[in-house]
Amino acid sequence: MENLHCMKKRIAVSDKKGNTLSILNEILAFCGRENYIVQSAEEPAAKNTQPSVLLLCDADSLNQTSDFIACVAEYELLTKPEVAERNPITYSVSSDSADFTARNIRKTPDGFAAFEIIGVGVIGRVRLSATTLEPVRDALAASVAAVAGGIPFADVLDALNNIHFER
Repeated sequence: MENLHCMKKRIAVSDKKGNTLSILNEILAFCGRENYIVQSAEEPAAKNTQPSVLLLCDADSLNQTSDFIACVAEYELLTKPEVAERNPITYSVSSDSADFTARNIRKTPDGFAAFEIIGVGVIGRVRLSATTLEPVRDALAASVAAVAGGIPFADVLDALNNIHFER
């Protein structure tokens, strides 16, 4: 039996564009979380990893999701029975019914993207170093996955407010 203390927590991301995976890696690096590995959900599991969180930004990787401790999914994916049966933590930029939502999405006077993350008992303000609003959905998804993986919400907010976005 492998030593569980040596195993890294695996966060698998189903995201066609790969943007969420990049942001999640940035959050984990900023928070100093070296005991996590982020991979595309389509990749085989890396050695010595423990399945921790499955992040579903799209429905492409539903067939390899049974052994994850937590599932995070875009709220709109709940229409798929195979997602709904996993009882995921949900996120959305358009529905207040999700567990975590991005609200008041806007550009600041200095041209950066800003929004609030509203979740179950938490509210946080985010100012991304991005000059477009495109990364908001990806930043929200990555944030919820990080929280589901055990990273404190305050640390995730600090990371989002400090990492540099190329977009």
